[in-house]
Amino acid sequence: MTRTLFDRELTHIRATIQTLGERADTATARAVEALVNRDYDAAVSVKAEDATSDQMRYELESECVMVLATQQPVARDLREVLAATFVATELERCGDYAKGIAKAARRITKSNNDQFGPYNLTDMSRMAREMLQRSTKAFLDKDSQAARALVNDDEYIDKLYNDLVVYTTTVMTNDPSNIECGVWLMHAGHCLERIGDRATNIAERVIFMQDGELSDRKNR
Repeated sequence: MTRTLFDRELTHIRATIQTLGERADTATARAVEALVNRDYDAAVSVKAEDATSDQMRYELESECVMVLATQQPVARDLREVLAATFVATELERCGDYAKGIAKAARRITKSNNDQFGPYNLTDMSRMAREMLQRSTKAFLDKDSQAARALVNDDEYIDKLYNDLVVYTTTVMTNDPSNIECGVWLMHAGHCLERIGDRATNIAERVIFMQDGELSDRKNR
């Protein structure tokens, strides 16, 4: 009877993680689209919806604490509950980064600067979202092999971000009137790069959950 209740609680925790992942993914896509299309209203809506993810994360943390207190899981079950609280925090932070991209979209749109394109931001978004999707799926599937494969992909989004910085710096140097847009474009790129870092953190936590190995790499 106790195990049946615990399994139901784990199912609910996993469902919440899946929803948080989907919300972060959608928010990122919408924020980047708002920036590329200079859509101020769409950027505002991304910010407005972030509070729901924040609340879901806090509720999930409370649920995990209750499960730990009442079910006293051990071994892999314990690691899964602990990992869930960590993953929820990382996904909520990804939502915050999407909100940061939306802020950049609003500022760039208000600047009315039509000389500054988004450069490789769409490619960065695609990679960051793919990493986020894969890491969340690895957690839900308890797939440490998929998680290990993802960890090594972080360097690719880092390269895209470095390319963006070089491009943006060059444009700002050539024409100081582009500085405001350039700064906000780099901010958006930094947020996407951080989403990739968070996805990598989640993958490393999946490895811990399944194999009991905790990376000694610094948390990004």
